[in-house]
Amino acid sequence: MAEMTDLCKTLFVYGTLLKGEEKCRYLSDCPLIRYIEVPGSLYDTGSGYPVALFEEESENIISGELYLMPDPEGKLRKLDQVEQVESGLFERVLLNHNGMEFFTYQAGASFKNRITNEHRIKEGRWRRFSSLAKTEPSAFALNFEILQKKVYREPASTQSDEQIYITGDIPVLVTAPHATAHVRMGKLKRQEFFTGALANLLHNITGCHVLYTNCLSETDPNYYDNSPFKTKLSEIVSGSDFKFLLDLHGTGPGRRVDIFPGTGKSREFLLGNEHYFDALLSSSESFGISIGREDIFPAAKQMTVTKYAARKLCVPSMQLEIVRELRDPGSSPEGFEKLVQFIKDFITQLSLS
Repeated sequence: MAEMTDLCKTLFVYGTLLKGEEKCRYLSDCPLIRYIEVPGSLYDTGSGYPVALFEEESENIISGELYLMPDPEGKLRKLDQVEQVESGLFERVLLNHNGMEFFTYQAGASFKNRITNEHRIKEGRWRRFSSLAKTEPSAFALNFEILQKKVYREPASTQSDEQIYITGDIPVLVTAPHATAHVRMGKLKRQEFFTGALANLLHNITGCHVLYTNCLSETDPNYYDNSPFKTKLSEIVSGSDFKFLLDLHGTGPGRRVDIFPGTGKSREFLLGNEHYFDALLSSSESFGISIGREDIFPAAKQMTVTKYAARKLCVPSMQLEIVRELRDPGSSPEGFEKLVQFIKDFITQLSLS
């Protein structure tokens, strides 16, 4: 087991400690730094959690999150208990990869003798294999937002990424530029609750790519083109072949309809793909989601992410403004899960078109 060190305060997690998953509460005091991939193999234990074996020369990768531990000794002591290090279930190791040093947990003696290649999770991503999002989407979203709210108004640091990008399997990118608070015309505007959680949840159940804010945005990504969020968006889209970008936002409470789509003044941001709007209507009818007028939030009045993606990056795009009541799993888990199924169906139609 690796020795305690004052030099390393970072931790890599890849399973039920991931943001939104069952044990993420143990990292509630640890800021998320970034999403990374580490060489090694991931295995299904058959007990509702994975186990890893890390090998720097491995052709396989394990995807996960890197966290900063303000109190590494106390945190590792607690996690050693959670991961049952003393009994040999897991062992804590100190790794170096791409210039980063971090602690993580891999298979202990009791697992190393049992796991075989037939247990390997080929993609190396626990969230795509077995996430709480797939069985209890409301619980996942609530878990996620408990951690997310700690960074709503936290400015960017030298250690944490301002945006978190998670690679997907299908050519659809879901963005949540207001998952944290943002500054517009010198005024601080509040976050749009659960949009970050919803974007991550959709990645887990559909395989879409995700980009969401991880701290306070000093320039509103949906109002200014000169913003770090759009810089990152351009990097992601460059060299890729995305069919569609779906930008998630939230309206205030009390609206009479569930969703307001934004595709420009005359659907110009769909870039001629009218069947994408037909797919939206088809999914809304299947799941009982009401669609509002297109001129309420057209995504054309300012320099929105939707406008930027369509005009500058040539990706067909749509903004979705979601009423507060529908995206709040705490107040209405049934409504939230209906919303999830609706967007899941919509994304599936987009990826297959």
